[in-house]
Amino acid sequence: MSLEELTKKEQIINFAQNDPFLKISDIAEHVQTTPRYVRTILSEANISLMKLREKYARNMEERLQVKDGNSQKAEVRLINQKGKMETGDVRFNQITEQEFQELRKTDPEQELYKVSQKQLVDEEPFGLQEVITYLDSEIIEEKSQKLNSLYELFGENSISKLKFKNNVMQVEMANRFLAKLLSIDSGAPIIKSQRLILVSKMPIAIENCFFDADKVQLVVPGEFVI
Repeated sequence: MSLEELTKKEQIINFAQNDPFLKISDIAEHVQTTPRYVRTILSEANISLMKLREKYARNMEERLQVKDGNSQKAEVRLINQKGKMETGDVRFNQITEQEFQELRKTDPEQELYKVSQKQLVDEEPFGLQEVITYLDSEIIEEKSQKLNSLYELFGENSISKLKFKNNVMQVEMANRFLAKLLSIDSGAPIIKSQRLILVSKMPIAIENCFFDADKVQLVVPGEFVI
C-alpha cells in the first residue's frame, strides 16, 4: 500500500514510527494537517516520540558496540566454509609430569587435567582445542557427557565472565600425535594458538588450539604491526 492510500491517521503513525526524530510540525506538514491533530493521533495511539527516539538511540549504540567489538578480534576461518560444523567427543587426561605455576586452583583437592575436543566439518577434523586446568575428579564423568563447549568446564554461569590474555599464534610442524588427531601427515604445517583463560582476573586455564594450516586462514582486523 502506498503512502497516498493511507488515511491521515495511518500516515501520522507511519511517519512517527519510521522517523521518530521528525518534529510534530514536520509530520503535520507531510500529512497536510495541523500539529494539534498530530498530537491527538499520537496520544490516542499511545505513541511517544521521545520514547521512540530513546529506543532508536539504544539500538544504534548496541549495533555500533557489536560492530566495533567484532572489528577488533582476530578470527580463524575455514577456507572452505561449506559443510556441517560440529565438535567431537570430549577427552580428559590427567597431567602428572608437568607443572603450570601460573594456574590457580579454586579448591585444594583439584587435580590437573588436559581436556581436548576435535573441531570437525563434514566429520573431517580441521582443528583441536585443548584446555589445561585444575578440576574436581568427581565431576569429570558428569561433565564429559554434557559439554557443548570446553568453556562450560568453568560453569555455565561463568562463560560470559571469561577473559583471555597473552594470545600467541605461531606456525609449527605437526608431531605424530597431532598429525593423527587432525588426519594430516606428520610434519605438515599447523597453526597453534595459545592463551590464558581468566575468571575475575585469576588465571585458571591454558587454552591451546591447533588448526590444519591448509584448511584455515587467519583474519587480523585493522593495522598489522611487524
